Amino acid sequence: MKRGKKPKEREKYVLRVQNGELIEVTREVYLEWYQSRRREKYQKERDRKHGVCSLNALKETGIFSPVSVPDKAGLEELVLKKLDQSRLLKALKKLPEQDVNLICLLYCEETTIKRAAELYQCSQASIRNRKKRILVELYQMMQKEETEDWNI
Repeated sequence: MKRGKKPKEREKYVLRVQNGELIEVTREVYLEWYQSRRREKYQKERDRKHGVCSLNALKETGIFSPVSVPDKAGLEELVLKKLDQSRLLKALKKLPEQDVNLICLLYCEETTIKRAAELYQCSQASIRNRKKRILVELYQMMQKEETEDWNI
């Protein structure tokens, strides 16, 4: 469960993009944007308090160049991707440690199935079957999480 206040339920959610244009977004996208904005404000205040260099100072010196703001479709896609990552992390925490280790080995460390089979001292088919089972389980947990989010 996320901390802090959430905006009240509305009929329509809009965000103002860099050029001042208002775009309509879903509630999930708006809540994610709202949370990231609060986090950014907190970080700026904390950095100012501790004398940490700001992005504006880096822009002025030419070290940092700002990234362009995505259009409406890109913005929604970006936020939904972040939500999916959040659901994936929650699902991974529910898996047994052995399964998480195998998934991290295959996807994070980009280890081949052949190498994973050598490390686990089993056949490649066994690794493929475990990987498939784990991915199906993760998918089901993420789907369940998504339906729970919509029932709020």
